[in-house]
Amino acid sequence: MDYFPRRAGCFFPVLIAVFLAFPVIAGSAEERAAIPSPGAYVNDSAGVINAETAIKLNGVLADLDVKAKAQVAVLTINSLGGAGVETYAAETYTKWGIGDKQTNRGVLLLVAVRDHKARIEVGYGLEGILPDGLTGSIQDKYLIPYFRKGDYSEGIYQGSLAIASVIAKDSGVELSAAPLESEPQNIAPMSAGRKIFSFILVVLFVIFAIRHPFLVFFLLNSMNSRGSGGFGGGGGFGGFGGGMSGGGGSSRSW
Repeated sequence: MDYFPRRAGCFFPVLIAVFLAFPVIAGSAEERAAIPSPGAYVNDSAGVINAETAIKLNGVLADLDVKAKAQVAVLTINSLGGAGVETYAAETYTKWGIGDKQTNRGVLLLVAVRDHKARIEVGYGLEGILPDGLTGSIQDKYLIPYFRKGDYSEGIYQGSLAIASVIAKDSGVELSAAPLESEPQNIAPMSAGRKIFSFILVVLFVIFAIRHPFLVFFLLNSMNSRGSGGFGGGGGFGGFGGGMSGGGGSSRSW
C-alpha cells in the first residue's frame, strides 16, 4: 500500500530542482534586450553620443538617403542581454526595415557598449560595394580605436561617415559632411588663453541676449528652422522603407 508514496518521494527532489531552475531560465529570457523603435537615423539608447555629433550625423545620413537612395541607421544599446550580436543586428534590421523594400540599400551599425561588441549589418542591395572584408576594415580603422579610448561618439561618427562615403562614391554623389580622418587623432587640451577667450565670448553673448532677447530668439528660431530640414538639405527622418538584411557584414569586439 505504501508503494506510491515511496515512489512519489523519489520525484520530490526532481520537482524541487525544476521549480528552482525555472526562475533562472525565465530570468535569462527576460534579460534579452528589447529592440527599440527608431526615432531617427541615429538612435542612441546607450547615451554615448553627444548631442552635437548626433545632430550632425543625422544630417549626413539624411543627405545620403535623399541623394544616394540608401539608408544607414545607427543603434547603440547598453547590453545585448545574452543575445548574439549577429542575431540582434539581423532582427533589428528586419524590424526596422532599413533601406527601400525594392532595392534593399541599407546598413545598420549596432554598438553594444557594455558587451564591447559591434556589428555592421548590410542589406542585399549594398553587399556588392560593402563586402564583409571592407566593413571589418572600417570597424578596425575608424570604430575600435576610439571605442578602446572610451570615445564612442567620435568612433560612431567616423565609422558611419566611412560607410556613407563608400555608398556616396559608388552612387556618384557628394555629401555635405566633414572629411574623414585618416587615423584617429589625440585631441590636444585647450590652452589657458583659448579658455579665457571662450569664456569672454560666452559672457558677451549672455550680455547681448539680456539686452536683445527678441533678436536672439528670432536668430535661434531661424537657425532651427533651417536645420530641421536636415544637414545640407538632406531632409528629415521619415522612417525606413521596409528593406531586408542580406546577412552580410562584420562583427568586432574590443
